[in-house]
Amino acid sequence: MTKLKITKFNLVMTVLALCFFCVACTPVSKVKTAEWPDEGVIEPRYRAFAQAADAYLTECGFQGSVLVGSRGKILFARGYGVCDDKARDSLPIGVNTSFEAGSITKQLTAAAIMQLCEAGKLAVDEKLSTFFPEFDAGDRITIKMLLLMRSGLTDHINSADEFFPKKIYRHIEVNQMARKPVADNLVLTYLSDAPLLAEPDSTYFYCNTNYYLLARIIEMVSGESYKDYIQKNIFEPCGMSRSNLDFQKTDTKGYDYKGRYYSIPSALALGCGDLNSTVVDIFRWNTFFTRGKIVSKKTFKKMIDSESYGYGIYRHQNSIFHAGVTDVFNSYNGYYFDGKLSIIVLSNCPSVKINTTSVARNLHKIWKGKK
Repeated sequence: MTKLKITKFNLVMTVLALCFFCVACTPVSKVKTAEWPDEGVIEPRYRAFAQAADAYLTECGFQGSVLVGSRGKILFARGYGVCDDKARDSLPIGVNTSFEAGSITKQLTAAAIMQLCEAGKLAVDEKLSTFFPEFDAGDRITIKMLLLMRSGLTDHINSADEFFPKKIYRHIEVNQMARKPVADNLVLTYLSDAPLLAEPDSTYFYCNTNYYLLARIIEMVSGESYKDYIQKNIFEPCGMSRSNLDFQKTDTKGYDYKGRYYSIPSALALGCGDLNSTVVDIFRWNTFFTRGKIVSKKTFKKMIDSESYGYGIYRHQNSIFHAGVTDVFNSYNGYYFDGKLSIIVLSNCPSVKINTTSVARNLHKIWKGKK
């Protein structure tokens, strides 16, 4: 970014940043959503970091949106590249541009489960047989095992060829490439037939099926669709006005190495990978979630009390994070307790082309050297 652009934004961005801080501290029921200029945000005090970050992102050919923020204030945010590489008149990517956020969804699903626990409607030691009586292994698996990725279930997305019969797996493949839906209850239909990968609670194994089932439990307990529950209890309280859970409802398109645009069918992505969002909205989520505004501070501490994977969150030393990978998008959401720092990276490129986890970690290195 040039010196002229930075100067142009200084006064306006300072005022806007203060506005966002006020929003973040507002009681949950009274949140008002602020809009951010799409061309970027720079907090004047961190100009040196912004320049170094911008130089790195430009040099590595990054495409997507990035945001670095602390204590409710956006310090640096900018979009790079265009929303659709194949469209002649494609709009440039900005800080309000939405992407598929993939498995970052799991943070929201885990928080929703814990909201229901706080309300006395659910307990993490309840067995799956309570909700899925026809599931053969239901008496051996608890909600807590799902949250911690210790259920022993086979992954219906990453190991679909093992979870589903060959004919159904092929049907999913064809529909996915054609961007056509699959039956809503496909996972539940074949849940009992799918082999267990391991004995329940014997080992950690990252598995999307865990969070798909948690989303279904949210629906059963709340009496609402997962989409409606998240809208009312996560999106609205946080002011996430540009986020949604609709199939391919993003401002951006991504393409694989063959130039194909496709997504995981929404009936399979439920609760485990169906979030579409922006860097600003995810920053709002981080701010409210870590301040005890979505679940209590006590519950939040319980969710992250792990040496590796907690309740929808990875824990590493003094940080929590989650990455997301869909077919042609990838994302990263990191929060560092030192400085209450968020680093969020969303890209409409597959991870083999641009790895958002690596980008975020390099931005953190730059941050530590320039702050």
